[in-house]
Amino acid sequence: MKKITLLLTMLLIGFTSHAQFPENFDGGVIPAGWTTFSGENGIGTAQFWDIAGVTNPYMIVYDENAGAVTQDWLVSPLTSITNVNSLLTFYEQTLYTSPYEPTTLSIRISTTSQTDIGSFTTVSSLTATQVFDGNNSRSVDLAAYEGNSVYIAWVQEQNWGDGWLIDDLDLVNQYVSAPTPATTPNPADGSTVSLNNETDTGYTFTWSPGETGDAPTTYDFFLGTSADGVEDGFSTQTSFNDGFTLNGLSTGTTFFWKIVPKNIGGSAENCPVWSFTTSDTFSTEDIQLSAIMVSPNPVKDVITINSPVGFDSVKVFNQLGQLVLKSNANLINNNRLDLSALNPGMYMLQIEAENKSKTVKIIKE
Repeated sequence: MKKITLLLTMLLIGFTSHAQFPENFDGGVIPAGWTTFSGENGIGTAQFWDIAGVTNPYMIVYDENAGAVTQDWLVSPLTSITNVNSLLTFYEQTLYTSPYEPTTLSIRISTTSQTDIGSFTTVSSLTATQVFDGNNSRSVDLAAYEGNSVYIAWVQEQNWGDGWLIDDLDLVNQYVSAPTPATTPNPADGSTVSLNNETDTGYTFTWSPGETGDAPTTYDFFLGTSADGVEDGFSTQTSFNDGFTLNGLSTGTTFFWKIVPKNIGGSAENCPVWSFTTSDTFSTEDIQLSAIMVSPNPVKDVITINSPVGFDSVKVFNQLGQLVLKSNANLINNNRLDLSALNPGMYMLQIEAENKSKTVKIIKE
């Protein structure tokens, strides 16, 4: 059977943490307390669960032609399930440009043993075709195990079928309520704004989560040139509500924009549509701010901020939008910011000056 090119496009989805979770394998090795092993018949030892990827590591197990059905097990440490973390979520995909059967990709639970196969109960099972045709995200209800400690297993069964890639494993609260609409938009509704400069023609949008409802984990961002068709224009998803920069805006144009906060409980309803108009001129401050550069990028330990103007502070956010590092300008030595304490991955560096900010995406190696 001739296999074709691997599809390894990754989606990064973040959720709240609990115990051994979330687990995104950023350490580049199988985490302590986790285990892998082959299945009951003992065949299929040429392939097994392992770490792959450098910038964004993930777990992967390949298919193999062992002459019979093989099993590959990846099992978590003992984990407490409560009423605030009883929904298992993770990213998944098969490995090829078409699905290959026979393959079964299942989630199994044991309350007694990490390695006794007979003690596990299957709680979710999909074929390679079902995973291939899905949305790359699986949710598994573990409400039946609330009040217990369990081992969670990812089990691939195949007979020269398909492989399995997983990432961003988490246990989240399935009883959360959907968030409420965002507030305090910047740019303010009906305002006129100056874009960054003649080259970037960008603006940094901010907003606040609603005052009621459970906290959002992501935001859908919509931008268009009419209020009625705002969701038909540009759209993207972000975890950031402080420092989301969009370039390529036209000058002298009225735009309409909308933010839809989301979490595992659903999407905010009746979200308002705001408007702003871009001016035809660029201020000196905006031009100077846009000239700020950071290097090297990717960075191992220390990044240098090259700026023609002074800046007030620097904030670093992770992919979940969480502030992980903040420093005032007077604490930064020769415009050099030490990032050695951060784990490898993607971050957003927000530089603030004169009540304005510039956000730069950086990769920490």
